[in-house]
Amino acid sequence: MPHKHHKCLRSQLKDIGSLNRSAMAAGNAGKLDTAFKNMNKALDLTRELDKKCLTAKLLNNLGNLHTMSGEWDKALLSYDQSMTIVTEHYGTDNTLFKTLQKNLVYLLTLDVATA
Repeated sequence: MPHKHHKCLRSQLKDIGSLNRSAMAAGNAGKLDTAFKNMNKALDLTRELDKKCLTAKLLNNLGNLHTMSGEWDKALLSYDQSMTIVTEHYGTDNTLFKTLQKNLVYLLTLDVATA
């Protein structure tokens, strides 16, 4: 019986993956409404599954979407939430942490440039 649950989890992870990809594709195409809708759906599913690493990755991507749309305060919040998960559960010696650092530096550079 537990095998059925595994299949369910696998298909949920697949759904999350495709929501994430379509959200980023929509964001890059300038369709931010669709992007945010899909990313938030992916985040809801991920939180239900309690997948910390995946939640952190999606929050980073959500931050990227907010950066694209010029909502820097929301971007900062998303990156910060992601950073908290990463440092608490995985430390600072990993790719996602370094990516988040880069994204934050970029964001702060933008913020300073427009101030």
